[in-house]
Amino acid sequence: MTSTTMIATPLTWTQLEALTDFQVDTVNGPTNSQSRLRLFGKTESDVRVTLYRDNHGWCPYCQKIWLWLEEKQIPYRIEKVTMFCYGAKESWYKRKVPSGMLPAIELDGRIITESDDILIALEQVFGPLSLGMKNPEVLPLRRLERLLFRAWCSWLCYPASSTAIEQHNRKQFISVVADVEAALARSPGPYFLDEFGCGKKTRALLTGLQGWKVAPPIAALKATSTRTSTICHLKWAGAMKTVNRRC
Repeated sequence: MTSTTMIATPLTWTQLEALTDFQVDTVNGPTNSQSRLRLFGKTESDVRVTLYRDNHGWCPYCQKIWLWLEEKQIPYRIEKVTMFCYGAKESWYKRKVPSGMLPAIELDGRIITESDDILIALEQVFGPLSLGMKNPEVLPLRRLERLLFRAWCSWLCYPASSTAIEQHNRKQFISVVADVEAALARSPGPYFLDEFGCGKKTRALLTGLQGWKVAPPIAALKATSTRTSTICHLKWAGAMKTVNRRC
């Protein structure tokens, strides 16, 4: 008796695609990194904003604007731009933004850069998302974001010239993270403030998108004398942050 061995040939992506009629509504459906236009049920004539962001949706400062526009449901277009770490900026973008930095928006024909300045400009036109960027409760959180970013990059993104400087930078980072933990602990939910708004866009940089209470415990950081596996993901994220800072 002879046995027959069946060898299955895997389907190609095109063949798999033909087996489904699933479609993603990138214009009016849930937010999608592939979207080029977001209308939220409105018309293209309502679009006053164009967001210039990175191709892959990695840049946290671009995410900051992206989240705000989505929460406010402001119709906008998306133009994607190469990050410096992946190659040269598109010439058309350099003509609009000579520095090449991301993010940027075009609001009623006016180019605006720097994420905080962009949010302030959007608030002036469309109103704030709950507490605004200049609200007294939000201002200290914005300062805390900058302090954390500075401390993070001083320790994890740049080589130290001596062991003493390395230890100083590490202690400074731990101190700022303690301040971040204290700020998060003052609210009952997962964000910096009770009500959703710009204060919650003032991200703990350890988190990715927003101020989720997922920062590693201070005790774990203090117990780590070198950059072991506990810190390795922070170093990677720090390197990504440096890359994104030069978007």
